[in-house]
Amino acid sequence: MTPRVFNIPASAPFLPTLIKALHDGKLGFDFADDPLALSSATLYLPTRRACRLMREAFLDELRGDGAILPRIVAIGDIDEDEIAFAESAGGGIAADALALPPALGGLERKLLLTRLVMAWSQSPEVRGATGTPLVAQTPAAASALADDLARLMDDMTTRNVPWERLDELVPDEFDTFWQLTLRFLQIARERWPEVLHEAQRIEPMARRDALIKAETARLARKPDGPVIVAGSTGSIPATAELIAAIARLPHGAVVLPGLDTDLDEESWRLIAGDESKGAATAPGHPQFAMQALLTRMGVKRDAVVALAPARGRERLISEALRPADATEKWRANAADAGFTAHMTAALHNVSMIEAANPEEETLAIAVALREAVQENKTAALVTSDRALARRVAAALGRWDITAEDSGGEALADTSAGVFARLAALVDGGCAGGACADAGRRSAHQRPSTAIAATCASCRSSSSSFSAS
Repeated sequence: MTPRVFNIPASAPFLPTLIKALHDGKLGFDFADDPLALSSATLYLPTRRACRLMREAFLDELRGDGAILPRIVAIGDIDEDEIAFAESAGGGIAADALALPPALGGLERKLLLTRLVMAWSQSPEVRGATGTPLVAQTPAAASALADDLARLMDDMTTRNVPWERLDELVPDEFDTFWQLTLRFLQIARERWPEVLHEAQRIEPMARRDALIKAETARLARKPDGPVIVAGSTGSIPATAELIAAIARLPHGAVVLPGLDTDLDEESWRLIAGDESKGAATAPGHPQFAMQALLTRMGVKRDAVVALAPARGRERLISEALRPADATEKWRANAADAGFTAHMTAALHNVSMIEAANPEEETLAIAVALREAVQENKTAALVTSDRALARRVAAALGRWDITAEDSGGEALADTSAGVFARLAALVDGGCAGGACADAGRRSAHQRPSTAIAATCASCRSSSSSFSAS
């Protein structure tokens, strides 16, 4: 059976387009005449937030019509109870799901890793000839190293990379510092499995992958009804395996987000690398994961069905992100009158502002967002700069406009968190004005109510702090 694979262009609204395709039967399932038919379907989305937005989008699209929504699940948040008690999950699948030990995560995992890092930092090879630790000299430094080590462990588990690969990482002729780094990683390779065994726990990423594989096996045996996975690129191997299994189901469908259909085939193949041309793989390319996913499913790019017409700047983005080994085609495309006309049309309503300073940048964005609100339009600020997002939100607050921050807010940056940090500094004291420095940083980041406090070491020079 040929896998049913679809694509929603980046310029089309993803969730409304997906719901319309479900309702119109474009995915191969007929839900239009029976309001109860949707309840038999299972819809996998990338994150819990996407699941929540999907439920809200269903309500908007139904416009008052009654219907029982499909089962909407985050693809990395598999319910082991459903695996264990599903009708088709008999024998080894259910037994394996129930036999999984609980995950060791959160604060407990961090503290245990910090303890191992502290013990390693006290070893003779780390302390050096003077007896002073070269790294992790304080518990705070050890905790930071533990965080980095935990992220590496998660990445290694997610990518199915064995720790033995580290033996090939640093040749013996390299400086001893690199060997010391490898010995530090022995914490994760040798000591950490002992800790997990003693606690009868399992790594969070390993448990997630095991549940995803169990769900893959359950669906392969007997799907309960239409199964659709949408919005995921399959960047995690276990997730890619689940998506490929769903694509092979008689009642399965895969909906990709923003597959590049404008890039020429030769350049598309270069994303995965080409040894004959000396082209290395491009794992940083936005289409890398989707290309690997299509290869895993055995689906050609031209076999993917578009659920909506492209109406934006897909071709422009495709050219801008062309693989480095194919950028010589830029010159030929620039001489093409049709391509030039398309680029001009794509950029006709794009404005660029060169701000002189962060304040001007913040104000320009806030004014644009305010104008959109006044005209009853929707607008969004997309940025990886959390400080900029906070400044824009504060500027909008002056006009009584509340902006929803999809990135959330760290507890330490909330009003209560800032106050607690300042109170901890005052109670614990500081040396050489560290208290005042922390206060000035908080005042710069979150200007609001000014409070005055002094610690024992800074009593002679009281500083004004700001807490939001």
